[in-house]
Amino acid sequence: MISLLALSCVLLLSLSFPQKQVAAAGTSVKGFYVSGSTLYDATGSPFVMRGINHAHTWYKNDLATAIPAIAATGSNVVRIALSSGSKWSIDSMADVQKILALCDQYKLIAMLEVHDATGSDNTSDLNAAVNYWISIKDALIGKEDRVIVNIANEWFGSWSTATWASGYQSAISSLRDAGIKNTLVVDSAGWGQYPTSVFTSGNAVFNSDPLHNTIFSIHMYEYAGGTAATVKSNIDSALAIGVPVIIGEFGYKHTGGDVDEATIMSYSQQKGVGWLAWSWYGNGGGVEYLDLANGPAGSLSEWGKSVVNGSYGTMATSVLNKIYTTTGYVPVPDNGANPSPTATPTPTATPTPTATVAPTATPSTAPGNLMLYYRAGETNVTDNQIKPHFNIKNNGTSAVNLSGLKIRYYFTKEGSPSLNCAIDWAQLGAVNLTTSFGSLNTTNTDSYLEIAFTSGAGSIPAGGQTGDIQLLIYKSDWSNFNEANDYSFDATKNAFSSWNHVTLFQNGSLVSGIEP
Repeated sequence: MISLLALSCVLLLSLSFPQKQVAAAGTSVKGFYVSGSTLYDATGSPFVMRGINHAHTWYKNDLATAIPAIAATGSNVVRIALSSGSKWSIDSMADVQKILALCDQYKLIAMLEVHDATGSDNTSDLNAAVNYWISIKDALIGKEDRVIVNIANEWFGSWSTATWASGYQSAISSLRDAGIKNTLVVDSAGWGQYPTSVFTSGNAVFNSDPLHNTIFSIHMYEYAGGTAATVKSNIDSALAIGVPVIIGEFGYKHTGGDVDEATIMSYSQQKGVGWLAWSWYGNGGGVEYLDLANGPAGSLSEWGKSVVNGSYGTMATSVLNKIYTTTGYVPVPDNGANPSPTATPTPTATPTPTATVAPTATPSTAPGNLMLYYRAGETNVTDNQIKPHFNIKNNGTSAVNLSGLKIRYYFTKEGSPSLNCAIDWAQLGAVNLTTSFGSLNTTNTDSYLEIAFTSGAGSIPAGGQTGDIQLLIYKSDWSNFNEANDYSFDATKNAFSSWNHVTLFQNGSLVSGIEP
């Protein structure tokens, strides 16, 4: 976006052309590359971005909370706003390394961008961004398969092309000469909303890259994405010249008018185009309505629900990068150098510790495959309903039949009335779920809800997920519960998070969580 203030936002359009092995600024390494209208990952598989923008540089202390929460939306990429120090507090190389390690842990591809040059027509501001990347290049080299560099957010605010093109030709040459081989992203002119700059001069900019590994970015707000016809025309025009298109930013409205976000998401799905919504939280200057969440791990706004849970949202359409789901994947060393020590993801997807300490050090997930996410659908601990929400994610390399899975949620029922469960909503379809109750006599638990799946639920593909499963537990007399002492309840988890006090069983064996 044009910053957290009232600046115009951008549409990211990813432009790439057939990959060539060339020798100028170094030989290509194993990482992202482009061919025709498709962006490929390091396994040679098409990669369609589904993700969220995060304004990290203004909220540096929220990193450990925000990244797991963004990962829980099903996103496969996060675009991180950084500062070169020109306008805001600099994000040092150590800071960037920490960001990348956390993204890697949560299997998120990191697209990094420098925000200081936003809207500027001065080549010196673009050069400052280039110098910043060169100063932290040791954090980027060796991570070409999981880090993408968006050179400068919305540099060149004017709606013209010549200076924009020449500026980026020079910038790309400098980055490649410095040994940075990551896929590069170039925002279009006009605060990112003038895609004509890409249509007319994109080839010249692309051909300045000796690795032929540059893509272009359009940000879709009121000008580049205001109507269905505009959205489709911009996407089609980019694809027509042989470029893979990604929508690097978009909202549902903006300062100058409405945005057709429904067409952005549906037409992108139809065309195999990636997108990243703006932005996780923290917007100001009159565009607070673009917050997807109410805080770093807050509940989703209506805008957030559309992006995450909509028919074409992240839960329904995002697929993990295959480097995280391909058994035995190892990055190819760069010119004989050893791969980065963080290149291989950590063996479990266990997030940072939550406010409630797990009773033992047993990991909350089985190494490798299934992850159960939980959030509290409501946080009133003494009302007459319990509303747990779940999502199961398959981090393995093959599909998992849902009929072999069962979820358990543990609580105390307070009294003798019989228990009932309603399925408020399930992306899989309520008809494909069954619920039942069981009894236990242990810590903070005398009852549990068990959720099972019929054969009609199908399977979770590799890298896929079930999407939202939203439940409501109530008593036959609608008397109150006391959730404060319930084993599975956690009021702090109002965005999907891994939580080891809910359990997932596969064919009768515990694969996620800790039983009470």
